[in-house]
Amino acid sequence: MTHHVQSDVNLTYANTASFLFKILNKVTSPSNMQYVMIRVKELEPEGGEGIKMHYVANGGENMPLMLLLHGFPEFWYSWRHQLKIFCQNYRVVAVDTRGCGESEQPKGIYSYDLKKLRDDIKELILSFGYNSCILVGHDWGGAMAWAVAGKYPELVDKLIIMNCPHPAVMGPYLKTHYKQMLKSWYMFFFCLPYLPEWLFLSGDLKMIENTFCGKVMGAKPGAFTPEDIEAFKYTFSRPGTVTCAMNYIRAAILGKIASGGYGKPKALIQAPTLVIWGTNDGALQSEMAELSGKHCRDFTLKFIEGASHWVQQDEPDIVNQHITAFLAK
Repeated sequence: MTHHVQSDVNLTYANTASFLFKILNKVTSPSNMQYVMIRVKELEPEGGEGIKMHYVANGGENMPLMLLLHGFPEFWYSWRHQLKIFCQNYRVVAVDTRGCGESEQPKGIYSYDLKKLRDDIKELILSFGYNSCILVGHDWGGAMAWAVAGKYPELVDKLIIMNCPHPAVMGPYLKTHYKQMLKSWYMFFFCLPYLPEWLFLSGDLKMIENTFCGKVMGAKPGAFTPEDIEAFKYTFSRPGTVTCAMNYIRAAILGKIASGGYGKPKALIQAPTLVIWGTNDGALQSEMAELSGKHCRDFTLKFIEGASHWVQQDEPDIVNQHITAFLAK
């Protein structure tokens, strides 16, 4: 049984009364925005209490569902530019995936296995009362979206991925391309205990600022305002959040090592698929975007020259134009 409750912790920043108002004004009128906690069942273990997940929604409940999945280190706010635009034609829902933002924080590395993340999204779609959706994912949210579309094709009308390769591409490419190995060093570092969390939280979460605004990974100047950076810092200063987010990576890396490899290529993605890729990605080689097309029945690729890994925040107008054109087909 699913029940909805209004969240009583709606992103209030420490002692700053105007902070929430500023964020909401960037997205839409605060009166139209919904902040909701929902409990969804877990497929494993059976009979459990499920997991509480937080989401932000905009647009009428009678409209088609557009479900937005964020990456690392992010939360629902990464979709602020899309929540504002697509609510005119869709019920737009930006989720805090498990362990992130206001969502519940299950214990243990393998609570963040991709299968569990995938099944969270399946249960969310059904809990909202929909049979299918437009599924949009960026970075680790893209990995979840690929997995949902592959395992549960009936749930995905159209698939939109941003700067995340198909899972059958990432593993083999990482093992055979030196430049990608160098870009992925942090994933192996994050598998260490304690030290990555300490480094992430040190210097008033300086890593957040470097990630979004630095020379290697950062977006163009002005793409992230000081208030935006403070929103991410606030979210990841919550106890346990950094560990939960890093457990996504730990579960992926350690699980694959334990199982002896990256597995066999998956079946073709059946839903029409749009991949949007910022070419100035400090974490992922652009060649993987093109290789991902081999795993899709109907594939469209749009490169955004000079955009960073944070493409939907770096170039929101261009991204939104590509999405709009794709959905109009």
